[in-house]
Amino acid sequence: MGFRRLLSSIGIGAATVDTRLEKSELVAGEEVRGVVEIKGGDAEQEVNAIRLEVQTHYERESGDTTVTETGTIERFQVSGHLKIQANTHEEVPFSFLLPYDTPLTLGRTAVWVRTALDVERAIDPSDSDNITVRPSHTQRFVFDSFERLGFYMREADNEELPHRLRRRLPFGQEFEFVAGSGEFRGRFDEVELVMFPSEEAVDLILQIDRRARGFASFLSEQMGTDESYARLTVPESATPGDIREAIAETLRQHSR
Repeated sequence: MGFRRLLSSIGIGAATVDTRLEKSELVAGEEVRGVVEIKGGDAEQEVNAIRLEVQTHYERESGDTTVTETGTIERFQVSGHLKIQANTHEEVPFSFLLPYDTPLTLGRTAVWVRTALDVERAIDPSDSDNITVRPSHTQRFVFDSFERLGFYMREADNEELPHRLRRRLPFGQEFEFVAGSGEFRGRFDEVELVMFPSEEAVDLILQIDRRARGFASFLSEQMGTDESYARLTVPESATPGDIREAIAETLRQHSR
């Protein structure tokens, strides 16, 4: 191995990578397009593959502590084997669909696209680009329904989910709502919402934390049995009124 290749293998004078997205504000399910720009270093390098990874952070409980993990939502291979000549410039175009279960960039949630070159026996050059993930129209209708029912969003973050609630990923985005006005004010401590969007519908899981009312409810709260789960499926064709009434009726059933 030549001296320059040796330096490249430890990251000195190695190839660099920069990803340019056509746009950084997206809705899950939308096509992501862009170009991976590779600049050759001081020596020729063999690249096994170029990968893109959509990533975020999530929290999980480990004993008495909370650990922050990096979660990979999806991986995409942009190219196979390439030979990058020294001091050259290459561009590799790409496109992929942003997964439907990509978290929304609300609250403390960040989402980014990480680009990595798989270089044998060398430090992988990488690049990360933040993206903004906006809610779909159905998700917006769900948020609007809670607001019209008197709730406000107190928090939004990614958390590890219990096995019985998981789908494709070990974590989900939880939205915490508190009723500040309306018919549900004082009935719940909080309502937590997890959404599982797809092309045809958005599945909702509500974790409803009932406020203690009376001695029996007080005992239930002390024993940790005052929480219940409800599931709803909201088709993409549902109207805002339909969604609001379905959520309201579900909350009424769990407030009795």
